[in-house]
Amino acid sequence: MKKSTTGFIAGAAGAALLLGGSTFALWSDSVQAPGGEIQSGNLEVAVTGSQWNDISAGSDTGREITLADFKVVPGDTIEGSFDVDLALQGDNLAAELRLAGGQAFSGALAAGLINVSYSVEDAAGNEVLSGNSSGVNLDLVSLKNRAPGNAVAVPASIDGTADLTVKVAVTFNAETKDRDLVEAAAALETSAIELVQVRQ
Repeated sequence: MKKSTTGFIAGAAGAALLLGGSTFALWSDSVQAPGGEIQSGNLEVAVTGSQWNDISAGSDTGREITLADFKVVPGDTIEGSFDVDLALQGDNLAAELRLAGGQAFSGALAAGLINVSYSVEDAAGNEVLSGNSSGVNLDLVSLKNRAPGNAVAVPASIDGTADLTVKVAVTFNAETKDRDLVEAAAALETSAIELVQVRQ
């Protein structure tokens, strides 16, 4: 037998042995995915200041008062102002600012307090929302959230500066008869200014 024929038979036999005991290996490739850190946003509310004013018609409107010292009479209207510092951080973060529990009074004088109203003003003093005794809910979004609508955009962190002012006005019924409710008192129940995330 010629050398070339012998070499071919030996090579074929070797290939047959390799194929008989294994499977085909098709091409594959892989790469390691880079790691990363997932970070959460922020939602925070703080009251930076508060005061009460006498805003009664015919009075020195806007005069600051101390509730413990001021003696309200029928026809008077007083207003509490609460400066609110807000933080919303999150690309899809939306929230509502709510005043909860602020319409509830206890004590004998509560029967004479009427026309409880609420308003929210921006940092420039412009009213952005008002409501009656049921309270107010104001829509807010983070600066990165481009959701449509009339929602107010809020910075990403608390900085000690008021973003909004929540106001509560209360009127003592001018039609109170005789000496009803003289030397009476009413306590404004604990109020909560809430910042609550919503999905829009």
